[in-house]
Amino acid sequence: MHKSFGSLEVLKGIDLEVAQGEVICILGASGSGKSTLLRCINQLTIPDRGTIRINGEQIGYELATNGDLKKAPQTKLAKQRSRIGYVFQQFNLWPHRTVLGNVIEALKIVKKMGTDQAEQIAIDRITEVGLLDWKDEYPATLSGGQQQRVAIARMLAMEPDVMLFDEPTSALDPERVGEVIEVMKALAAKGHTMILATHELNFARDTADRAIFIDEGVIVEQAPAQIFFSKPNSQRLGSFLKRMSM
Repeated sequence: MHKSFGSLEVLKGIDLEVAQGEVICILGASGSGKSTLLRCINQLTIPDRGTIRINGEQIGYELATNGDLKKAPQTKLAKQRSRIGYVFQQFNLWPHRTVLGNVIEALKIVKKMGTDQAEQIAIDRITEVGLLDWKDEYPATLSGGQQQRVAIARMLAMEPDVMLFDEPTSALDPERVGEVIEVMKALAAKGHTMILATHELNFARDTADRAIFIDEGVIVEQAPAQIFFSKPNSQRLGSFLKRMSM
């Protein structure tokens, strides 16, 4: 995958395969391309070159009547995106919707569910992230950690094939980081396919199946998490881990 913004080449040829149920943590300095990679997977940013396939289906495209691939219309792309959960740094909740309303909305709009069915699924997912007692509250009354858990519940409700997390704890006060990490650990333990851009080294070491180090738009190193952190092969990764641990 390649992506440039003007003269700035952000992704310089990323090749990555993720197995079903695998938890991947992507590490790298700010500006290394982590967020751009995730946004390209979800087609929030369109790559210049390269393809994204989930269970064999090429995201952003569909088969034409003559058998050729063509750009997918927005309705098709929205359906494809519903298979790719995305948790942003800044929560992206609707401020005029309650916790319950935030989780219900996508189910009704994208999956065309009736209110009763959508509400039951939403209640289950809100309970899963430990926020049932706050289901009728509005985002402005919640802590950052609670808002991020609402965003995770909203993603879970869509039952995505793969979950993308873009620095999900970076906007949180330090005392709120742990509650979000505990939810992500529980998701990983349930066998969800997860790709996370993160600076949380302990989470990556303890939870990831594989860790990846991106620097200047390329994958410099990747390995099973325990090996990645204990025996880095490259000086660039070793220096990065040392700097992040200080």
